Amino acid sequence: MIKTVSLDLGDTLVYNKPWGYEVLAELLRDLGYNVSASELFRASAKLRGSKLKPNPNGNNTPSLREVLSSIGIFLTEEQILSLEEANRKAEREVFLYDDVIDFLEWSKNVGITLVLISNAAVNGKAKKHVETFSLSKYFDRMVFSFEVGLVKPNPEIFKVALSGFIKPIHVGDIYEVDIKGAKMAGYDGVLIDRRNVYPEIENRIKTLKQLMEILEKEKEEGELKQQDLID
Repeated sequence: MIKTVSLDLGDTLVYNKPWGYEVLAELLRDLGYNVSASELFRASAKLRGSKLKPNPNGNNTPSLREVLSSIGIFLTEEQILSLEEANRKAEREVFLYDDVIDFLEWSKNVGITLVLISNAAVNGKAKKHVETFSLSKYFDRMVFSFEVGLVKPNPEIFKVALSGFIKPIHVGDIYEVDIKGAKMAGYDGVLIDRRNVYPEIENRIKTLKQLMEILEKEKEEGELKQQDLID
């Protein structure tokens, strides 16, 4: 039986509205580039998956130039700076997904240990979100990349976060970062694809309610079947 669940933060527990990649896609359309938010996300995810060390911001978020050039969009320095400034100024709010508290409460009630693993920047926004939504009381351990000097998918951050815990699985929204990183560390991973950006991956969930149902079934049957997980 699964005893420990580690969770990503952004787009797993909390989300921005509008989505940052939607804002960027709209700004690029104004420049004549027809690229979707999902394409931008996937390009960024691929780059993050290759970065095992934190950048000066404490995470491994690639630069806008890196993301755009990886999909064949080459802009001038002035255009890049203009896009970055417009993206920063775009109004967006942070929300908690509706199923989060139910899942966290259920997990604690059935004796599942919860761990948070976040590729978080030194600006402290991730910690602020945890505080705003009163999430810390649910977690036995919280690991932020800028504090430990490690980032997902580096397997070491999973080992630091999950050491001492029994039968852990990791849940996150970026396959290249969360799932591949967990696998490299020797753990199973569950892809939560709330924005439907990985349509080619069959074994994924879209809500934490689905995960709760899977874990309840596993609790009854005594094993977590391979088809229920991305590993």
